[in-house]
Amino acid sequence: MNLVWKRRWGLSLLIAASMAVQAKDFTMAEIHPPTHPVVKSEELFASRVNQLTGGAIQIQLKHSGQLGNEDQAWAGIKGNKIEVTRLSFATLSKDVPAASLLGLPYLFRSRDHMWRVMDGDFGKRIVSEVEKAGAIVLGYYDSGTRSFYMTKKPIRIRSDFTGQRIRVMGTPVFKDLITMLGATPVAMPFDKVAAAMANGEIDGAENNIPSYVSSGHHKVAPYFSFDEHSSVPEVLLISKKAWDGLNDDQKKAMRTAADESVHLMKKLWAEAEARDMETAKKAGVTFIEKSQIGISGIEAFAIKVYSKHVTNVQDLDSVLKILNSE
Repeated sequence: MNLVWKRRWGLSLLIAASMAVQAKDFTMAEIHPPTHPVVKSEELFASRVNQLTGGAIQIQLKHSGQLGNEDQAWAGIKGNKIEVTRLSFATLSKDVPAASLLGLPYLFRSRDHMWRVMDGDFGKRIVSEVEKAGAIVLGYYDSGTRSFYMTKKPIRIRSDFTGQRIRVMGTPVFKDLITMLGATPVAMPFDKVAAAMANGEIDGAENNIPSYVSSGHHKVAPYFSFDEHSSVPEVLLISKKAWDGLNDDQKKAMRTAADESVHLMKKLWAEAEARDMETAKKAGVTFIEKSQIGISGIEAFAIKVYSKHVTNVQDLDSVLKILNSE
């Protein structure tokens, strides 16, 4: 082998060795099954990161709770056991103070209002607090809005809550919301709700349209009222340690792939809502639109919850700014 070829061979080995050192294998945790819109969006994210980095970053998506629940995924991010995940803000509330505010009822007037808030100063506060907790926000996934659905009668005005037993998420805010509206909150596992409504143990529940239909709740609770009391996105995260180990081009690739996956998620979620609403209508569900609900009377009672759960000046200022924003 002549000197020129020896040099070229040596250079090729150096380049290959450099690429091998720089190559990163990331793990991504997800609780949802492969058919869920969020998993399809995460698959696009992982694929695009691979493409945009020329294979330097490979993301292995572990769906269906293979790595545990969301609390365990968040612990994995903070402990640098996994690199990427998608979480609900409720999971972050202990470490990210601003996250708990997103769960306040009737905080957002519409989904568009929510997205504007997340793109503004409040969203910047979220990003800052998440980073202090050990992660970087890559984007927000749509998770729809939560509304009430009942077995015997629809919710149209505040007094319709009186005497009803309603399953809610087991958080203090939602328990207080139901109590303030005149009903009795019942905390139970989600997979027990359909049977509980069918046997009369509870009179209703609340969730988004895709969950309402996929769980079969539309078959036993045929009155769905679009009060949209909760509209909270979910967040796509990478651990700060993993992020700090990326070069500028790789960080740009991550951001680009995340943006593309966010757009896909919004599209898939909208399609799922439209499809599932049609399924529910064919099953005989009565939908009560927001314009048909005495929402101001309901909100007046619900907002009393704020005084109990908004406990410091910074949070109160954030909430007031959100309520008064366009």
